[in-house]
Amino acid sequence: MPGASDHHHLQGLNARELVGGLHDLGVRPGDTLMVHTSLKALGPVTGGAETVARAILDAVGPGGTVMAYCAWDRSPYEETLNGAILDPAEREAWPAFDPATAGTYRGFGLLNEYLRKLPSARRSAHPDASMVAAGANADHLVRPHEFGAAFGPGSPLDRFRAAGGRVLLLGAPLDAVTVLHLAEALADIPRKRRVSYEMPILEDGRKVWRRTEEFDSNGILDGFAVEGEMDAVETIARLYVSEGHGIKGRIGGAQCHLLQAADIVDYGVRWLERLFGPPGG
Repeated sequence: MPGASDHHHLQGLNARELVGGLHDLGVRPGDTLMVHTSLKALGPVTGGAETVARAILDAVGPGGTVMAYCAWDRSPYEETLNGAILDPAEREAWPAFDPATAGTYRGFGLLNEYLRKLPSARRSAHPDASMVAAGANADHLVRPHEFGAAFGPGSPLDRFRAAGGRVLLLGAPLDAVTVLHLAEALADIPRKRRVSYEMPILEDGRKVWRRTEEFDSNGILDGFAVEGEMDAVETIARLYVSEGHGIKGRIGGAQCHLLQAADIVDYGVRWLERLFGPPGG
């Protein structure tokens, strides 16, 4: 006969256990967290993504804030990248980005979609770099989010860092530390790659296409844009953790990390400038 522990394993983690695990990891009431989650890595959770999202919000409490990178499931990034043009019929049919209703990019996980649908959630206005936040500081984090400031100065990531935010990797891999795109934007290194693309947005209730130019978040330098190789984000995050920075622990089946945003961004800037900065800089 299976014992109680076997039965519990089949049932999965519950909200109380998740909150306990988050507090054991170092999450505190009042924290501002940017969350990256792999539900698959966590293992069975009673209630799935909804339970995980509610547990994170409970762990930071009413004075805390939870932010996640949700992008947009209909982003025409590839279709308009660096001068590529949609055919007129596709362009006409493409929906405009509406922060209130636009879906999230599924590759970032179901938790982000659940957060987006919370009545208290706030969504930033940059379609491709869109962030969602819920909690006490949500409005401040997500607004404004202008074209040209996807991940750099003036972006939600910049305000998240300034607010003393911490990055929570709940089973997510180290290539998911999105705040390191801010380090790429801030680092004084030559030959940074840039991209341009078009996004359909709503202006006075009408769809308007706007072209924007941003740093290339898929590879800030040529050497970090090689298919199958680590980008700068993963390279920096792995080094940072390997040197003993941040807090590491397990929740359910997931390897978890809690990282100070300002510290890992500073670390990333220093690392990029040391290796790739101008000679004699």
